Amino acid sequence: MGSSDPVVQEVLSRTSLVEVVQEFVPLKKMGRNTWKGLCPFHSEKTPSFNVNEDKKLFFCFGCQTGGNAITFLKLAAGLTGQEALRRLAEKAGVALPDNATRDPAEDAAARARADLSHAVQAAQEFFRIALAGPRGAGARTYLDSRGIPVEVADRYGLGYGGDHGELLAFLDKRKVPIRHAVDAGVVAPSQSGSGYYERFRGRLVCPVLNLDGAAVAFSARLIPPNEDGPKYVNSPESALYIKGEAVFGLHVARAAIRQAKQAVLVEGNFDVLALAAAGVTNVVAPLGTALTNAQLRLLRRFAESVVVMFDGDEAGRKASRRAVGLLIEEGIEGYVTDTPIGQDPDTLARSGGEAAVRAHLDRARPMVTYLLDALIEIHGRTPHGLRKVVEDAREVFQHERDAFRTGRYREELARVLGVDVRELVRLLRDPAAANPGDAARSTCPAAERTLLELLLLHPHLIQRFLGDGTAQPGLLSHPEAREVFQDLVNASIAGEDPAEAFVLSADVGGPVRTAIARILQNPERYPDIDSAYQDCLKDLERARLERQRQELESLRAVAESEGNGDEANRLLGEVALLRGRILSLSRANSAAEAARGVVIGSARLPHGGVSTAR
Repeated sequence: MGSSDPVVQEVLSRTSLVEVVQEFVPLKKMGRNTWKGLCPFHSEKTPSFNVNEDKKLFFCFGCQTGGNAITFLKLAAGLTGQEALRRLAEKAGVALPDNATRDPAEDAAARARADLSHAVQAAQEFFRIALAGPRGAGARTYLDSRGIPVEVADRYGLGYGGDHGELLAFLDKRKVPIRHAVDAGVVAPSQSGSGYYERFRGRLVCPVLNLDGAAVAFSARLIPPNEDGPKYVNSPESALYIKGEAVFGLHVARAAIRQAKQAVLVEGNFDVLALAAAGVTNVVAPLGTALTNAQLRLLRRFAESVVVMFDGDEAGRKASRRAVGLLIEEGIEGYVTDTPIGQDPDTLARSGGEAAVRAHLDRARPMVTYLLDALIEIHGRTPHGLRKVVEDAREVFQHERDAFRTGRYREELARVLGVDVRELVRLLRDPAAANPGDAARSTCPAAERTLLELLLLHPHLIQRFLGDGTAQPGLLSHPEAREVFQDLVNASIAGEDPAEAFVLSADVGGPVRTAIARILQNPERYPDIDSAYQDCLKDLERARLERQRQELESLRAVAESEGNGDEANRLLGEVALLRGRILSLSRANSAAEAARGVVIGSARLPHGGVSTAR
């Protein structure tokens, strides 16, 4: 089904795009129908992601990604178009026809994901049953020894991997084909002969839940005293699960993170469980990998800041220093707290409870201060050591794209080193702070931008523009402005929503398209549509005549240089005529503006005065 299909249009019209987006990223209302927030699809510190509830469109001015609710769910939730449509239709109460046109490739991808999901959900059901049953006694005893009560284990969906053959039998009972179980990573072909083995057998199983609360993968730990094999075994990547993009505990912690506006980031699953058991519930951890940009981008949807609370050993401190660069790169305000040497968040929570954890979090330092103090501790305060501190800091600061924040980092570095900040300016690179829209404003004439903005906000003007003979050759001079205009016209002729077509194509455009799209943030910019349109046409015509005049002036100069007086005089006459037409248009615009000023002024007379407004 295409976006112009009546059923799709009905689903979209009944869908609150703001509600859909806010399941993934917080938004703030900026106008009557516009909302704004940090983009979930790229790194940024200044919000450039906009949602227009009236037009049911979103657009990011940073990465030029845009579309409707279906597009958003495809990008944010990793759904196919049909999956996104079905989810929205179900919520909107719209019945989709059985004979709907489908995309074979999307259907195949959706079936494959459904098969994987069925296998993972069946395995999760087994693991939870096994933990609660007789064979899970050892796992329950282990959880108790780690201070994890039953209610916390249940909240995070913990399970037990069972004994040999039990999971395979359960999957068979749930009619999960063995190939799907293999693809989902819950079983694997035996390396010692025929048959299969259960990947998480005999282990305590922690499910990885997506934002809908469904298991997509597992991380399983050996249960002491069993030491046979690696301590942790994780699911392989699949169509449901990408290791470097998953965050353990986020589904459970999401509400607490939003309430606190802050996430506590720890290293491991049991750190999460221990802090949650102690009462600190806005806690999450990377899963089976070092911290990644993708994981921080996911966290940024829910948290305004992140406190890094890694282990107190050297590996943990190194990971904390690395996290500072990632936080800067992803535009997140960060803090770092040093866990005492020989401890980790798990042991801290078990020994001191919530009070000890809270006190420790309260001592967290701003990430740049932490980093600089750590670098001085490593390199020392000798001249050579301090130079090394500056070089290491520069490597981290180069990820910052905001000039103001870079200046504050310099000041903090100067304070910590005890030097004049001016000494550091030449050593630390300034971030690029150019706004792509600025270039467009300097090269694309204002009247052409205004016309495109009007056509984008009020598509009925497209037919008017085409029907009254105004769309003459040469009226739009900027190449990209002509491309945008053609796109809007093509969409209108095809019966599509020009604004939707524009937003969907914005990622392949240039700076003019990005600048024009900003009008979607301010749909009430032109309260008097007809006057704005008429003034714009006059400005466009005057600019077109001015370009003709300049061209004729150039030709006249050439004729004079070649001694062709007759041709030069003829061109001079044409130039004079054009100047007269340009002057007439300028006077007409001035008169129209003055008339509107009189009407507006008279309409605002005090009570009891006489208004001439009609």
